[in-house]
Amino acid sequence: MDRFKSIFAVGFGGAAGAILRYCVILTAAGHSFFPFGTLLINIVGSFLLGMINGYFASEKKSLVFLALGSGFCGGFTTMSTFSQEVVNLLQTSLPLAGVYLGATLFFGLVAGFLGLGLFNRQRGESL
Repeated sequence: MDRFKSIFAVGFGGAAGAILRYCVILTAAGHSFFPFGTLLINIVGSFLLGMINGYFASEKKSLVFLALGSGFCGGFTTMSTFSQEVVNLLQTSLPLAGVYLGATLFFGLVAGFLGLGLFNRQRGESL
């Protein structure tokens, strides 16, 4: 596969994911002391990436897989914002920081497995 096409596919998907993430964050901003927007983004992104990995199981190098997986999901989800929000919560409320950290990890993993399982079951495979 041409390297330039791969880079363009990831960049295009990443731009779309980052724009959607920004819109979700704007919608959720200022409505709560808890970072629900980032939590939702990371859970939905984990589910989508699980689905994409399940659907493209045998085509991991396709341009569509790169655009949707590395690009869109990579641009949509956000580790850096999550980390900063945990640090901010640690400064104000240790219990809330723990809830946010635990909820992101737990629900992100569950969502990823559910997304992956959705397409594995359609192909008759099991996790």
